[in-house]
Amino acid sequence: MLIQKFTTLFKDVTRQGTKIPKEEYLSHGKNIIIDQGQDIIAGYTNCEDGIFKKIPAIVFGDHTRIIKYVDTPFFLGADGVKVLKCTDKDANYRYLYYALKNAHIPNTGYNRHFKWLKEITINYPDKNRQNDIVNILDKLEYIIKMKSQELDKFDELIKARFVE
Repeated sequence: MLIQKFTTLFKDVTRQGTKIPKEEYLSHGKNIIIDQGQDIIAGYTNCEDGIFKKIPAIVFGDHTRIIKYVDTPFFLGADGVKVLKCTDKDANYRYLYYALKNAHIPNTGYNRHFKWLKEITINYPDKNRQNDIVNILDKLEYIIKMKSQELDKFDELIKARFVE
């Protein structure tokens, strides 16, 4: 297993993306907008020029520390978003996404956290091992998502029964 420094493995390509002001977000549109918020998609736009097409990519919320895997062309949301590309052209971006989600980035409040991210190291095994890890983690993430939806339905059922 190879240990890689973040700064060796990633480059910040945020400048290659186009930012859309929050007041211009649409509830529906042709293209997605990715910001540093909790939701995967922050909004939509019908703009075409400047869409970030070098996908997959990883988006890091500099203030929120939220990490997103994006495999659809997108526009950037408000300030505080970093778009990351791997220096290894054959990288498994799902593996890198999980590795970054697992990294310890200290919460220093509403500050910029990219400086902390740049100091981490990542276990970077061979491609086959990365694929095996991603397969397992994707399955687990799916199970967690389904269980969460199930719990939401139970909450609705409890509220409905209470109203009766």
